[in-house]
Amino acid sequence: MGAFAVTAKSNGELDWGVAARPLPGEELCGDKHFVARTATGWLLAVADGLGHGPEAAVASKALVEVLQQHSDQTPVELIRLGHDALRNTRGCAATIVVIDRSRCLLSWVGVGNVEGVLRHASAVPPDFITLRGGIVGYRLPAVQPSSLPLSDGDILILATDGIDSDFARVSLPAHPPGLLAAAILDRYAKPTDDALALVARWHLPFTQQGGQPS
Repeated sequence: MGAFAVTAKSNGELDWGVAARPLPGEELCGDKHFVARTATGWLLAVADGLGHGPEAAVASKALVEVLQQHSDQTPVELIRLGHDALRNTRGCAATIVVIDRSRCLLSWVGVGNVEGVLRHASAVPPDFITLRGGIVGYRLPAVQPSSLPLSDGDILILATDGIDSDFARVSLPAHPPGLLAAAILDRYAKPTDDALALVARWHLPFTQQGGQPS
């Protein structure tokens, strides 16, 4: 396994970490992520530029730039904006997730093969994020948002197809998000592609746990 980069952050409401590495032998990774706090909650996304190398990186970066500029939009609108912005690139697969803080609700749109799973803190079986076939920037399917309720301690994992999908169907160690992302990349990254894993753990807002705002 080659060297890879790990980023981890926490603000008490969302703990998240990402681990990524380019295809061995390449300098640029065509898989990128985006995480930002918004007025109503959080926006998270993973983009996988088609193929690998510089052109793949251009495509995924273009989608990230759209997310930076329009972070207050819905997942459907963000996918559509991204589709328009990526028309002159090779395109990408992407899953875009919005968390509504007040409703503890996760909504998403996925186009292509950025796999996602929501692992619940309780004993309930995990939920898998539904994806639609297509390519952002080239062939966009009809997209409709899907939603799932969030509970305290639930963990969202998004991974590009450079990560073997077995990660979503096995027991994983109880690491903090950054360490868990690194463990998934280390164990499940394929040697034939760029790879990225994003892990985020949700914490129920204090006032919804029965506390009072300070």
